[in-house]
Amino acid sequence: MSKENCTDSNILVSIICRTIGREELSQALNSIADQSYAHIELILVNASRANLDQFDLGRFNAVVVNPESTLNRSGAANAGLDASNGDYLMFLDDDDWIASNHVNNLLSIIDSQQSSLAAYSACVKTTADGKDTGTVFDQYFDPFVLMRDNYIPINSALFSRVLLKMGCRFDESFDIYEDWDFWLQVSENTSFIHSDERTAFYRAGGDSDTATNDDGERFQTEHRLGKARAALFNKWKGKWGGEAINQMLKSAIRPDLAKKVSELANRLEEELKKSNLLETV
Repeated sequence: MSKENCTDSNILVSIICRTIGREELSQALNSIADQSYAHIELILVNASRANLDQFDLGRFNAVVVNPESTLNRSGAANAGLDASNGDYLMFLDDDDWIASNHVNNLLSIIDSQQSSLAAYSACVKTTADGKDTGTVFDQYFDPFVLMRDNYIPINSALFSRVLLKMGCRFDESFDIYEDWDFWLQVSENTSFIHSDERTAFYRAGGDSDTATNDDGERFQTEHRLGKARAALFNKWKGKWGGEAINQMLKSAIRPDLAKKVSELANRLEEELKKSNLLETV
């Protein structure tokens, strides 16, 4: 396909792909090859030391990282950062993919606004076989909401190498929510620009999936998600002041739900009046 850049084509973008050799890697690689932005390098981190001979890497400006031993998710992310050369970077794990205009769109947004060092798109959650679930991650940037929950899927964001020089790096003590911790570090140094274009696709059921049918599991002391959230908050609680924590708690208030409850209560009252079950004034 033709390559049409909406920004300076001299800007190198590194796409870091952590892989354990899953067959879905082919789709991830195809989505990189189809990018409308041309100046891209692929950093393929072979985290599990799998045989990758079946994948066509010859079409890329590629660096393959083959570690001496297997890497956890955070270690693989850092290995990718260390091997990258790009002015801007993003992550695309081997079971996810991106639309052809993803890089160009985000790079153009950052280039046009010049006020932020990171941008992220809306992200569609799919089933394991790639079908749309109807769930879209499309939260506009709010640093206080980010303190409470991660709403930026890792393949949806593009960020400047400058942030690495500011000390942003993956905490290798985390193997769950390692991306959330990284975005919190980024948020300390810059705001994110949000694009509502749905150009990233996140496949449910992978080893990084933190979704749950029971939202309460995230707060259960012995559940893996509860333990991971507690570990993250233990790290960050000393860095957040009282005002920031107060704003984080405020972000948990759902005015939309409060409005719906009020509307339902009014409707119920009217129905009861019609049924003569409620004394009218």
